Amino acid sequence: MKTEVLVDSSEFLDRLSGDVRGATESVYLQAMTFEADSAGLRICEELRRSPARDIRVLVDEYIRVVMSDSCLLTPPGLLNRALRRESRETRALFDQLRDEGIQVRMTNPLGPMYTGLLARNHKKLVVIDGRVAYIGGINFSDHNFAWHDMMLRMEEEGIARYLEEDFISTWAGIDQKNLRSFPGFDFHQLDGRCNEESYEAIFSLMEEAVDSIIIESPYLSFPFYQKLREAVRRGVKVRLILPERNNKPLLQRYNLWEARRSGIDLRLLEGRMTHLKAMLIDGRKLIAGSSNFDYVSYRSLQELVVVITDRDTVRQFDERVFLPDWRDSVPAGGRRRGPGGGLCYAWLRLLDLVGLGLSKVATQAAPRS
Repeated sequence: MKTEVLVDSSEFLDRLSGDVRGATESVYLQAMTFEADSAGLRICEELRRSPARDIRVLVDEYIRVVMSDSCLLTPPGLLNRALRRESRETRALFDQLRDEGIQVRMTNPLGPMYTGLLARNHKKLVVIDGRVAYIGGINFSDHNFAWHDMMLRMEEEGIARYLEEDFISTWAGIDQKNLRSFPGFDFHQLDGRCNEESYEAIFSLMEEAVDSIIIESPYLSFPFYQKLREAVRRGVKVRLILPERNNKPLLQRYNLWEARRSGIDLRLLEGRMTHLKAMLIDGRKLIAGSSNFDYVSYRSLQELVVVITDRDTVRQFDERVFLPDWRDSVPAGGRRRGPGGGLCYAWLRLLDLVGLGLSKVATQAAPRS
């Protein structure tokens, strides 16, 4: 078993390119966003060069409404010619790939009147020849490639075959909910319908924390904060790293307010957006994957979460991610936290209720097998 913690898109792309070019049987690539910008085009070139006989790309329908981190349905989005051009070019790119023999499929239809908007497939996954797999938080677009993030490369046939099965299932339109354990790695597949039940295992780990919990996530929210407050009350040292400038300002204001009232040691990573999502408990248990540890993930997203106790992988994360990021961040205590954190919390709670209503409508409207 060989696992590598790959920090940022440059390391990820270097390793991925070599694996794709060396593939002989299959390359399966899944992301929430994949755009016809320099990042997406670079990946397409690597796929075209691959000698693999079965190459597939699976992308969430989210990109039909959000492109370059901007919503196409808002008045600014409707009037943004460059944005709409990139959207057209992305659709044309997918058609071109299909013509060249690379299969491309969209997952998670948005539904009538966008009632399924919140039911997204949030996984980022690459499986090559059933022997190498990548999981983490990086999508294939320029803005994602510019952000601070992480992918795990795992070279182990059992894990790769398991993740390959999940990709093929999603390709067929079937969302899986399961738990599969390998030495040092427990994989949780979340189907977007029973996530609350699946997250109980993560909450149990947080409740068992004795010394420390370290989180890096730009969009952390309830119900995870409740568990963190409980940990603080037990005397656990809870530390959180946020980006100094978040691409979602509402969540940033909420997090600044929530961390302060929860007694969490908060630092802001300077210079760039961090999209990285990971939680380290007592320095021994690493939780990584696609989950942002937020209420949307908790309610309705298909996610891939892995609990890692493998010592070498945990060590790599500590040395290559947490320690450098904590060193390069600054305490939030002296920064202006922005007014209205409580109002942001109330607004997010309202959005959560609306999302629950939309999910119920989408479930009722879905065809029954």
